[in-house]
Amino acid sequence: MIEGYTPLEDYRYERKFTSSVHYKGQVDILIRQNPALFRQSYKPRQVNNIYFDTPGLDCFFDNLFGVGKRWKARIRWYGDVKQDIKQPVLELKIKKGHLGTKESWPLESFNLSEINNNPDMLRKVIIASSLPDGVKNRILGMQAVLLNNYQRSYFISADNKFRLTVDTELEYNDFLLFRNGTKQLFNERGKIVIELKYAKEFDENARSITNFFPFRLNKNSKFVSGMSFIRPGVAE
Repeated sequence: MIEGYTPLEDYRYERKFTSSVHYKGQVDILIRQNPALFRQSYKPRQVNNIYFDTPGLDCFFDNLFGVGKRWKARIRWYGDVKQDIKQPVLELKIKKGHLGTKESWPLESFNLSEINNNPDMLRKVIIASSLPDGVKNRILGMQAVLLNNYQRSYFISADNKFRLTVDTELEYNDFLLFRNGTKQLFNERGKIVIELKYAKEFDENARSITNFFPFRLNKNSKFVSGMSFIRPGVAE
């Protein structure tokens, strides 16, 4: 699997917080001052995602309305959006209430800059990759709808029980337009997304961490945010 990628074998809590009144430097200071004694666990990098959905946007609406059992599908990779993508990963993100997990599989390499000349490229990548038949058929019945990227920093607590990520410079692009050579970029550059991730058995201990933060707890799905930008009338 890709370097620095964290596969999951069980459900975990994924608590998201947002801030639009702090600078990234202020957030980093607050994290390092937390009683959990967070330290950087991996070098900062750009995260890129291509999200899929059904023709009826079932994944979007399930996430928008907080359906208890829901899922979404995406391709994830790191680094420049237009570079050769040598280690993409297909993820199925699964949520049950406040708990989440993911199933993941490596994909064949591709280059997103070539998609204008090869609009069926992602479909060919899915077909060529070693995926379970059920997963492959599910993705082939969907369409790529959203491209998004952001800068991510990584932290881990001194006892190694709590992981924390900080996302900034969030950008979204309508993938259908991007595929046809049109750039329609939306951004949330003023937003900072902080996510605390930990195993189920540590939920009681998490309060001493979250109570220290002056951030607002919310769902803040990047998929929902991006789709709301590129399909502004779809949820009305």
